[in-house]
Amino acid sequence: MLRIMRKFVVNALKSSSLCNERMYFQKAKMRVISVTQHNCSLRNYCSPPGDVKSLRSVINPHISRIRNIGIMAHIDAGKTTTTERMLYYSGYIRTLGDVDDGDTVTDFMVQERERGITIQSAAVTFDWKDYRINLIDTPGHVDFTVEVERCLRVLDGAVAVFDASAGVEAQTLTVWRQADKHQIPRICFLNKMDKNRASFTYAVESIKQKLKTKPLLLQLPIGEAKTFRGLVDVVTKEQIVWKPTSDLDDGKNFERKLLLEADDPNLFQEVQDARNTLIEQVADLDDEFAELVLGEYSENFDLISADKLRSALRRVTLARKAVPVLCGSALKNKGVQPLLDAITMYLPAPNERSYEFLQWYKDDLCALAFKVLHDKCRGPLVFVRIYSGLLKPQSAVYNINKSCTERMSRLLLPFADQQIEIPSLMPGNIALTVGLKQSATGDTIVSSKASAVAAACRAGRDARGEKRSTSDVESLLLAGVEIPDPVFFCTIEPPSMAKQQGTVVG
Repeated sequence: MLRIMRKFVVNALKSSSLCNERMYFQKAKMRVISVTQHNCSLRNYCSPPGDVKSLRSVINPHISRIRNIGIMAHIDAGKTTTTERMLYYSGYIRTLGDVDDGDTVTDFMVQERERGITIQSAAVTFDWKDYRINLIDTPGHVDFTVEVERCLRVLDGAVAVFDASAGVEAQTLTVWRQADKHQIPRICFLNKMDKNRASFTYAVESIKQKLKTKPLLLQLPIGEAKTFRGLVDVVTKEQIVWKPTSDLDDGKNFERKLLLEADDPNLFQEVQDARNTLIEQVADLDDEFAELVLGEYSENFDLISADKLRSALRRVTLARKAVPVLCGSALKNKGVQPLLDAITMYLPAPNERSYEFLQWYKDDLCALAFKVLHDKCRGPLVFVRIYSGLLKPQSAVYNINKSCTERMSRLLLPFADQQIEIPSLMPGNIALTVGLKQSATGDTIVSSKASAVAAACRAGRDARGEKRSTSDVESLLLAGVEIPDPVFFCTIEPPSMAKQQGTVVG
């Protein structure tokens, strides 16, 4: 019997798909998952204590220490590999997965693992240095651009990943325009610095010319292509060099020390010039920092502290006047930890983003459904972004778009294809809900019909007490997701009338 159960679990896990339509006998699967974990190709997240962090240990900090970010890029720029390294260094997975081997966390569909590409967006939640990061790994193919669109609709910041040997590519332009439309602050990560023909200068110049933005160089590479071994932090003038201490070169061990002129005179002068240029660029974009530079630090830029420069960089980034640029090689496990630090330092918290409709809801629940998955056992699983109020399971919520009340049975914390049940969730977070059978992508979820009416009344009048038009009120309350035009059309029909009822539509 145990042998039969083992065979069933492996087959069931391997056959999981977008709709999870083959996840039968869930209870039996959960009983034997620990027995079969070494025989299946999927990752195991239920590790012994002290090995990796449990998903239940994810911190729930103040909203100012939450980051909702997306990873966006052209095809094969290294989005999923970068995400995998983030999860590894934050302590939530035991081993590093590889896209080519088909064992990464966020590419969990069979089709994704067979093809080595990202087809659907995947959400993961983890913490890094007392910050909670809700991250969505998005596809790079134009065929799945709707996944990028609906994710950027609910995110506060983004990391644009570039292939350092190619610079800005076709789909990079597309996702960049999408981020512009949603007014999302972003940082750039020049990946694959170890690749042949990798050029830091060329990649930066392509960002400047093709994306029509101002790159701010926060790092300089130490070597390029096969000689790439580390980077220099321009803000602090520290060099970071990865030195494996054993055969396992997982990138956890690196040396960080102040760069001295005696170490490398040419590199030292290059970093000195880069820091002075960075200070001048930031001073041109930020008046507060300009007064500081022109005042007490006008004679010597070296006296400007790293904290003051970082504060100015953060203001410039949030205002979308320029984009910080970092570099590394996710595949070779270099540069990801500084990237995580940059995410917490320069990308916005949820309360730093301006959403006009929030003033009408005050402290009442306001959430947006931005994605729906279909599970054979649990029914529709709805991803929601909470903008205000508290979300709890076993509570009734009101869908403004559908004009109906639904009961949410469970509230889940997503970690790719794994979820854990949570008792509540605060504003600024992303969650997965069970029980909302009528909700669809783009629907606005509030606590009750009375709450929706009260918000509509507040929105019906402007600051001077004058009435707004009906269209203005609706645009404030019903902010949805714009669906791009499809690249091809097809019809999906059930093989027989008996199967028609189980066909998923939408």
